[in-house]
Amino acid sequence: MFPGQRRLTYQFLSDSFPQIEVNPGNLFFEGLAEAIVSRLDRRLNSKPRLLEIEDAASYMGMTAHALRHKAGIEIPVVRIDNKLRFDRYDLDRYIDRAKREGI
Repeated sequence: MFPGQRRLTYQFLSDSFPQIEVNPGNLFFEGLAEAIVSRLDRRLNSKPRLLEIEDAASYMGMTAHALRHKAGIEIPVVRIDNKLRFDRYDLDRYIDRAKREGI
């Protein structure tokens, strides 16, 4: 290390990974380490895009029965294997529209 430089330590998501010390003067490795940690965090916290009716109802804060009445009329649905699935993005759009229009 050069005088005046400090060491950065990246703590990973699991204790089974060793800690890595990165010299701040080497921006390539520092950026690479940040990108790897960011990508791992996104993958571990990813959620499915399509929700089954019970999960979608819980996400919306309503009963499954109430959501079935809105399915295909007010809220778009995806049918896979004769089961209703709800796209998380469509549910978010419905919530945003309800705030603006007062559905």
